[in-house]
Amino acid sequence: MKKLSSAKTLLVSACCILLTSCATTQTQTTETSTESSAVQQPEHPSVAQFSAEDRGQLYFSILLADIASKQQLYDVAQSNFLYAAEQTGSQELSAKAAMLALIERDYISSMQAIDLWLGIAPDDPNAYKLAVIASLAQGQQQQAEIYLMQLIQLLPGNDDEKLYELIQMASFQDDADFISFYREVNKPISSPYIAAAEAYLHLKSDRPKEQYDRIHALLSYALRQKPEFLSAIELKGEAFALNSKQQRKEYLLKVLDKRDLNIDQTYKIGELLYTQRNYADALIAFERVLEERTDDRQTQFLVASSHYALEHYQRAADIFWFLARKNYKKEITSYYCGDSAARADDLIKAYTCYEMVPVGRFYQTARTELAQLYSENNQKQQAIKSLRYAQRKVGLDSRQQLLEFEINLLTQTGDFKEAEQRIESALQVSPEKPFLFYLKLQLLNQTQSVAEFRQSIINLRNSVSDVQLKTDITLVGANFLQGRNSHLMAYQLLEEASKQQPDNIDLLYSKALAAEPLEYYGSMEKDLRHILKLDPDHVHAKNSLGYTLADLNRSLEEAKELIESAYHHEPDNVAIQDSMGWVNYRLGNYEEALKYLEMAYERDASPEIASHLGEVLWVMQKQQRAIKVWQKALRLSPNNQYILRTLRRFPEANVNSK
Repeated sequence: MKKLSSAKTLLVSACCILLTSCATTQTQTTETSTESSAVQQPEHPSVAQFSAEDRGQLYFSILLADIASKQQLYDVAQSNFLYAAEQTGSQELSAKAAMLALIERDYISSMQAIDLWLGIAPDDPNAYKLAVIASLAQGQQQQAEIYLMQLIQLLPGNDDEKLYELIQMASFQDDADFISFYREVNKPISSPYIAAAEAYLHLKSDRPKEQYDRIHALLSYALRQKPEFLSAIELKGEAFALNSKQQRKEYLLKVLDKRDLNIDQTYKIGELLYTQRNYADALIAFERVLEERTDDRQTQFLVASSHYALEHYQRAADIFWFLARKNYKKEITSYYCGDSAARADDLIKAYTCYEMVPVGRFYQTARTELAQLYSENNQKQQAIKSLRYAQRKVGLDSRQQLLEFEINLLTQTGDFKEAEQRIESALQVSPEKPFLFYLKLQLLNQTQSVAEFRQSIINLRNSVSDVQLKTDITLVGANFLQGRNSHLMAYQLLEEASKQQPDNIDLLYSKALAAEPLEYYGSMEKDLRHILKLDPDHVHAKNSLGYTLADLNRSLEEAKELIESAYHHEPDNVAIQDSMGWVNYRLGNYEEALKYLEMAYERDASPEIASHLGEVLWVMQKQQRAIKVWQKALRLSPNNQYILRTLRRFPEANVNSK
């Protein structure tokens, strides 16, 4: 069975779109008589005159064609559709035969089917589209031009839709060079639509600047013929943008100043400026629209959005407030009313607007921002009340996030007792929800001594039965301990848990990382190697082991192999880029080391990466750059162990944080 190539698959899709788009416009006004058969849906011809045997053969051919088409046997499908079309005079079957022949690049058969099609429906623009493509693909440019001129007469009356059809047709078949074809047809330029179509194809080509003058000449002609041709205006703006966005902006403003456009077109220019983030200029267009359409809510919305983007927050708040009360896009207008009013310090309006936001995609954000606003203005009880009210209105996930925000707010304001009560109350309802234990650990970390907190972690871990939850409590607790520089306690906690679950990769990996600041390198290496036995593709274990070996300056070839393997899987990982630089430095590949370390430092100027980069720069006799890198790191993190350890090895650098 033949398989369809990817190019042919795209061709099938394009052909379906090509015919469908024209079908959607057939009910619109055209430049031809309203009695045109293109407006009417074709009726299936009668088969009553056929004998039973002939009808059977006909039905078999149509069925075979359908099956073949579904199985992508387009040559079989096309020949059977054509046979059925010839027997019945069916417009639909002729169209299918023509389309499938075009897909197969059988242009002679395609034209045969198109001729049959046009004999049945002489005013069907679909047939002329395929006729242009098939003629052009065969090099019959003169015939293609005849079909093109007939097609233009049958296309929708709207200028922009005519252009769309011509552009779409041009993108259908790679055997047909439409740029050259339109250029020939445009000698001399006589159609604003074909002129605009050629300009569009030049703009979308690989080297549009080479055709800059040609593009402008084509579009200038189109706009002389059709001054309100909106697509041509947009294309001319794009042509100016080949030089600069400022030129495009100035051109569109000149178009607005001429006031040649109707209100709908003025609105479209405003939308165009808005999408290009020229908000101040978009306002000119939108406000002109509102002069005539004073109650146009969408334009009012875009005016408010433009003011917001320009940081005119009070003006934005006033318009969003008006729209929210009119229930226009209530979710977004009430939310941005609150946000704008808060930024403008209009607190009463901000409170009111946030309260107006209905349950939906903006609701949770609105409620957390409202609570934060209340809290910042010494209205803590109102903030808590608002959050608790919101929790009754939303689903489980949002309820958990709002509860977390509430507990964090209580913690920030020092109300630890209330925060603890809220957590305990929630645990009674959901006794093994991981996020509640995270919140409890977070609270205990802020209210207990290190020793007390370590014991609380153990107690919490022992209070649950779920193995994964035990692991999560251990990992989160250890992370909090490390944040308090209690590295030994964190390590001991992870070591104890690992003894109970010796093959738990998460615990082993966290234990290995916890060993580093304690310089327990033997334990670290043992754990990482065990992880790689359990999971040979563990990227982070490969990187960590490779980095550890490189840092210890031993087994460097193995270290390089491990890190390169990790880099192959995650080339954008900053930690792995740093390791690539460090192992190459240890191997004496200074240029290669510098490449990776600069790559990592550009994305993350952390003290560890800074210490490595500075060291490589120093040994490469780039001492001034090294000192600047170290100084910046020391200024940002004056107590960081990596940078301090490095500087102790280079006392001659005489680096200080000033």
